[in-house]
Amino acid sequence: MVGDEGLLLTDYGIPGRVIYTPGHTAGSLSVLLDSGDAFVGCLAMNKLPFRLSPGLPIFAEDIQKVKESWKHLLGLGAKTVYPGHGEPFSADIIRKALA
Repeated sequence: MVGDEGLLLTDYGIPGRVIYTPGHTAGSLSVLLDSGDAFVGCLAMNKLPFRLSPGLPIFAEDIQKVKESWKHLLGLGAKTVYPGHGEPFSADIIRKALA
Protein backbone atom coordinates (compact mmCIF):
# COMPACT_ATOMS: atom_id res chain seq x y z
CA MET A 1 0.00 0.00 0.00
CA VAL A 2 2.86 2.40 0.69
CA GLY A 3 3.60 4.33 -2.48
CA ASP A 4 0.23 3.39 -3.98
CA GLU A 5 -0.79 6.34 -6.11
CA GLY A 6 -3.93 4.58 -7.24
CA LEU A 7 -5.49 4.06 -10.65
CA LEU A 8 -6.05 7.45 -12.24
CA LEU A 9 -9.57 8.11 -13.49
CA THR A 10 -8.77 11.28 -15.44
CA ASP A 11 -8.67 9.33 -18.72
CA TYR A 12 -12.37 8.61 -18.07
CA GLY A 13 -13.26 12.23 -17.34
CA ILE A 14 -13.29 11.79 -13.55
CA PRO A 15 -10.87 13.95 -11.54
CA GLY A 16 -9.67 11.33 -9.08
CA ARG A 17 -8.32 7.83 -8.59
CA VAL A 18 -9.12 4.38 -7.29
CA ILE A 19 -7.12 3.51 -4.17
CA TYR A 20 -6.53 0.04 -2.71
CA THR A 21 -7.86 0.25 0.87
CA PRO A 22 -7.85 -3.20 2.48
CA GLY A 23 -9.20 -3.83 5.93
CA HIS A 24 -12.94 -4.26 5.76
CA THR A 25 -12.13 -6.97 3.21
CA ALA A 26 -8.84 -7.90 1.57
CA GLY A 27 -9.97 -6.49 -1.78
CA SER A 28 -11.57 -3.23 -0.64
CA LEU A 29 -11.18 -0.19 -2.88
CA SER A 30 -12.03 3.48 -2.44
CA VAL A 31 -12.46 6.33 -4.90
CA LEU A 32 -10.72 9.55 -3.93
CA LEU A 33 -11.60 12.60 -6.01
CA ASP A 34 -9.23 15.53 -6.41
CA SER A 35 -11.75 17.57 -4.38
CA GLY A 36 -11.03 15.39 -1.33
CA ASP A 37 -14.32 13.49 -1.55
CA ALA A 38 -13.61 9.88 -0.54
CA PHE A 39 -16.11 7.16 -1.45
CA VAL A 40 -15.03 4.38 0.90
CA GLY A 41 -17.77 1.76 1.11
CA CYS A 42 -17.60 -0.04 4.45
CA LEU A 43 -14.23 1.45 5.43
CA ALA A 44 -16.43 3.84 7.45
CA MET A 45 -20.01 3.81 8.69
CA ASN A 46 -22.60 6.34 9.83
CA LYS A 47 -26.00 4.70 10.19
CA LEU A 48 -27.98 2.37 12.40
CA PRO A 49 -27.68 -0.51 13.01
CA PHE A 50 -23.93 -0.23 12.42
CA ARG A 51 -23.08 2.97 14.31
CA LEU A 52 -24.87 5.73 16.18
CA SER A 53 -22.41 8.33 14.89
CA PRO A 54 -19.83 8.50 12.08
CA GLY A 55 -16.59 6.60 12.41
CA LEU A 56 -14.59 3.47 11.69
CA PRO A 57 -16.45 0.27 10.82
CA ILE A 58 -17.71 -1.99 13.59
CA PHE A 59 -16.72 -5.06 11.57
CA ALA A 60 -13.59 -5.65 9.53
CA GLU A 61 -11.44 -8.57 8.50
CA ASP A 62 -8.41 -6.64 9.80
CA ILE A 63 -8.97 -3.46 11.82
CA GLN A 64 -5.25 -2.63 11.74
CA LYS A 65 -5.37 -2.58 7.93
CA VAL A 66 -8.48 -0.38 8.12
CA LYS A 67 -6.46 2.11 10.14
CA GLU A 68 -3.52 1.91 7.73
CA SER A 69 -5.86 2.44 4.78
CA TRP A 70 -7.33 5.50 6.50
CA LYS A 71 -3.89 6.96 7.19
CA HIS A 72 -3.11 6.47 3.50
CA LEU A 73 -6.36 8.15 2.36
CA LEU A 74 -5.90 11.05 4.76
CA GLY A 75 -2.32 11.46 3.55
CA LEU A 76 -3.60 11.64 -0.03
CA GLY A 77 -6.02 14.45 0.91
CA ALA A 78 -9.34 12.86 1.91
CA LYS A 79 -11.61 15.60 3.30
CA THR A 80 -15.20 14.34 3.12
CA VAL A 81 -16.12 10.70 3.74
CA TYR A 82 -18.95 9.06 1.81
CA PRO A 83 -19.50 5.78 3.68
CA GLY A 84 -21.31 2.73 2.37
CA HIS A 85 -23.89 3.15 5.14
CA GLY A 86 -25.16 6.59 6.17
CA GLU A 87 -24.59 10.24 5.44
CA PRO A 88 -21.27 11.86 4.44
CA PHE A 89 -19.09 13.34 7.18
CA SER A 90 -15.81 15.19 7.68
CA ALA A 91 -12.60 13.17 7.48
CA ASP A 92 -11.55 14.97 10.68
CA ILE A 93 -13.75 12.48 12.55
CA ILE A 94 -11.61 9.61 11.24
CA ARG A 95 -8.44 11.57 11.95
CA LYS A 96 -9.51 11.95 15.59
CA ALA A 97 -10.44 8.25 15.85
CA LEU A 98 -6.93 7.31 14.72
CA ALA A 99 -5.17 9.66 17.17
